Amino acid sequence: MSRDDHANSGRITAQGPLKDQPCPLCRISQGEVLAEFQRWKLVRTKTMKGHKERLMLFHKEHLRTLDEGSVGEAYLLLMNAGSKFFSYTDKWAIFEPVYATVPDHWHRVASDLDEKAQDYGQILKTPRMIIDNHDGTISRMHPDRDQESPAPSSNPL
Repeated sequence: MSRDDHANSGRITAQGPLKDQPCPLCRISQGEVLAEFQRWKLVRTKTMKGHKERLMLFHKEHLRTLDEGSVGEAYLLLMNAGSKFFSYTDKWAIFEPVYATVPDHWHRVASDLDEKAQDYGQILKTPRMIIDNHDGTISRMHPDRDQESPAPSSNPL
C-alpha cells in the first residue's frame, strides 16, 4: 500500500487515528516546494496573513512527534533558510505550534514580525524563537512573560 493509500485508509497509526480527509501537509504538491532536504520540505504557507514572507518546514513523513535530534535539525534548516528569505527585515521568528491547524503532522511556521500583519495579536500570544538578522542573536519570547530571554544555545557556559 502506498503512503497516500495508507493516509486515506482511515486506520489507526502510532500517531493516532487518521481522519477521513488526507493530511493537508501530505498533499502539498511538489510545485509548491521552495526547498527540499533529505527528510524535510520547505513551502510558503497557504495564507500569508499580511506578511511579505511566511514559511513552513514540515517532515516528509506523517509524524506527530520527533526525537530531539530531528527537532534540532529542523530548526537549523529553518534558521538557515529564514536568513535568506527574511533578509528584508531586522528580526523574524519561528513559532511553536500553539495555534497549528494541522496538529497531527510535525511542522514549524516562520514569519517576519510585521506589526501590521493580520495575525500580529496571535504572534504576541505564541512562544517563539526570534532571530536577529544583524547580530545573529537568537532569543526566546514567552507569551506569559513580557520579556525576551536568550535562547539556551546562546548562553555562555
